[in-house]
Amino acid sequence: MGIIRNQSIRSSFITYIGFAIGALNAYLFSKYVPPEIYGLTRIFFSTSMIFYAFASFGTATLLNKFYPYYRDYLPIKKRDLFGIVLIVSMTGFLLVTAGTIVFHDLIERKYQKASLFLQYFYLIYPFSFFLLLFTLFENFSYNHYKSVFPIFLKEVLLRALTSILIVILVFQLFTTVQFIWAFAFLYAVLFFVLLLYLKSQDTLHFSFKTSSVTRRLANKMMTFNLWIFGGSIFNAVQQNIDAMLITSTKGLSYTAVLEFNTYVSNVIQVPQRSVVAIAVPVLAKAWKDRDMHAIQRIYKRSSMTMLIFSLLIFMMIWLNLESAYKILHLNPLYWEGRYIILFYGISRIVELGAGVNGQIIGTSNMWRFDFVSNLILIALSVPLTYLFITHLGITGPGISQLITIFLFTLIRYSFLARMYQLQPFTMKTLYVVLLALLGWVVAYYLIVPENHYLRVILRTAWFMAVFLGPIVFFEWSQDVTETWHKGLAMVRKYLRK
Repeated sequence: MGIIRNQSIRSSFITYIGFAIGALNAYLFSKYVPPEIYGLTRIFFSTSMIFYAFASFGTATLLNKFYPYYRDYLPIKKRDLFGIVLIVSMTGFLLVTAGTIVFHDLIERKYQKASLFLQYFYLIYPFSFFLLLFTLFENFSYNHYKSVFPIFLKEVLLRALTSILIVILVFQLFTTVQFIWAFAFLYAVLFFVLLLYLKSQDTLHFSFKTSSVTRRLANKMMTFNLWIFGGSIFNAVQQNIDAMLITSTKGLSYTAVLEFNTYVSNVIQVPQRSVVAIAVPVLAKAWKDRDMHAIQRIYKRSSMTMLIFSLLIFMMIWLNLESAYKILHLNPLYWEGRYIILFYGISRIVELGAGVNGQIIGTSNMWRFDFVSNLILIALSVPLTYLFITHLGITGPGISQLITIFLFTLIRYSFLARMYQLQPFTMKTLYVVLLALLGWVVAYYLIVPENHYLRVILRTAWFMAVFLGPIVFFEWSQDVTETWHKGLAMVRKYLRK
């Protein structure tokens, strides 16, 4: 857990910087850029993630699962697993590209209300290609315990480059066409920077020659990958179906509304991103060594840490949402999607509160269940999302997400508890949830000044005092307590200067 804690603190700091830049981008997009252009950037991401899921054939998960064996038994220059991953993924990319060409007429019929998306659909190919390459090399870097720099590229540099493009567009130094073209090649910049980094770290070594480890594990890897491939597709579809359906049924302007409010709720997931990136190779090694004590420790601590941070972030957002809209003078169109934040936010808390259960299953010998549980998720998510969008409009995806994530998390929790006697919750979990509700009630009903700036400051301060005070005092989370004391030490050191 020391590796996870030390690197997750650094990567969490980087990720929060990235989210701050992303918040600026969301504001600039919603304030100065036509909603259709903003929506187009979201549908580029959503389409490319589905593109990636099909093209990669689930090989990123294969890499995370089996790379510890190559790391233990082969010198770095003879490890051929990543070479296999690249060959399979490039083949997959060509197949998916051919599929979109064959079914282009169907795509045009489905997205008649999003003419701008159809006009620039061909730019999906470079965007998806470099996203695929970057993601594969990102996982390659994680498996060499070098997670901080790839996280910096994905969370900070990508958003910083987007900020530059928005500013150039706003000041009319770019035409709309030039902006869209430049946006389509953002991942190309990230990919080449990551290559240079790996080269400088003397890590960019892999082989295309079949090794003895591959020959020994070939059957297991093929079986594993066939199952995981289906699961990765289901997961990608579930995560992006809302944007695809909103674009198809309501057009790109409402895709922008969905993106803006989804982004706000995604801030809650920051702790998960950094913890998961570092936990996966550690969990894979723990399963290899059959160290159940280490797995239980990671499961329990990740659950408590992510629950506390997700509740803290969500409650502060929901407490101050109306004031934030008033202060920023946002387009009323975006206020229509505010309940997306509520329902998505609660679903994020449920997901994060369950800890790294998905990663535990994905790196275990029962990884077939990952496919089954994702199949259940997609079977629920797609019809529910379509049903709720049809009847409730822009709020529909949020309600669908909450229902499906709750059932999905419950299924995975029950599986780990039954199969391995692993479960992350204690009475402290209940105390933390009740404390968050108490803090929200105190801050919302007792702090109501007319001035919105003052309201944000006071509500935030009161909630943090009521919520975090007892958690730190009673040391309910070791990671939170250690982070708190490190923060205090840094402040004291700064004040002494």
